[in-house]
Amino acid sequence: MNDLIVSLKKHFMLIQSSQMEAALVIVIGLLVIYYWFLYRKGILKPQNIKTVLAESTPLHTDIIPRMQQAQQTVPPMSLPPAADHVLISEPEDETGLEILEDEDTILLKEAENIVDKIQDTINHIASQPPNPEEVSTKIRSIVQPYQLLLDTEYFDSINTYIALSVERDCGIKLTTEEIQSLWN
Repeated sequence: MNDLIVSLKKHFMLIQSSQMEAALVIVIGLLVIYYWFLYRKGILKPQNIKTVLAESTPLHTDIIPRMQQAQQTVPPMSLPPAADHVLISEPEDETGLEILEDEDTILLKEAENIVDKIQDTINHIASQPPNPEEVSTKIRSIVQPYQLLLDTEYFDSINTYIALSVERDCGIKLTTEEIQSLWN
């Protein structure tokens, strides 16, 4: 009886291992067919790269052979038309670099400063719930020094930010007239 069980176990193990081997052969076969199909479609074909000796390589043989380099078609470097007429000025600061900022960059930085100050102020309102007069007074003290932003594209953006952040963080709705009066 024991011999029968041992022989059945061996036979079952052979069947089990042959099934695994068959599955492995099928998977490998499918992968081979898949990659062959990709190769036939041209997806896996090697690119035609012409190799030439570098121009700086002499034609005589060296002791150490030089590597061949793939020929690259790089367009010639061209500068923008305005670059021909750029005037280079003397450095003005201690680091030896001159930093030139245009008006838009300065206005953007100032707008960012206002937004940061407003958010910091709103985050640190002392009274709970926030007092609308306190919020208006503090925001007015922040935006009044920045009258240069009144006729810029940043003015509306800052006003929208004020309205949204005060409503979100303080639960206070400010009208358009109230927000614009903060600047005066």
